[in-house]
Amino acid sequence: MKFLVSNIGDRNHQDIFSGIASGAFFDLSPRQHGWNDYYQIGLNDVVYVISKERRVEHGFRVLGIVDGVDLEVDDVWGEKVRSVTGGNLRVLFGQRVDYIGIDYSDFVRNNGIVSPKLNPVTGKMYPGFNCVKFPEV
Repeated sequence: MKFLVSNIGDRNHQDIFSGIASGAFFDLSPRQHGWNDYYQIGLNDVVYVISKERRVEHGFRVLGIVDGVDLEVDDVWGEKVRSVTGGNLRVLFGQRVDYIGIDYSDFVRNNGIVSPKLNPVTGKMYPGFNCVKFPEV
């Protein structure tokens, strides 16, 4: 399966989750939009990430998934892992496998991606878009 996720907030997954393993590239909790699709992500799936520049630069092959991560806020270091149990975050770890390098709305239209949080004509995100799965083209 393939998935599209949004990291337009430029969350630094590598730094936040480095205490678990290297290669973190996205996280989501059950209360966020797109969770139903996100929860279907499995090992070896490819996940494309929308960057802060609103471009899809890379696809990542999922090599690890950690469920139940709990974070805490540190005044100096920002968010960091409190525990790998007892939380509600699902964190994806992987490696880059594809270079795409296009505007995300073009990627959405080129791949026929449909979501209630994406404009069906322009491919632009509505507020709250986080994740959607899409078929192989």
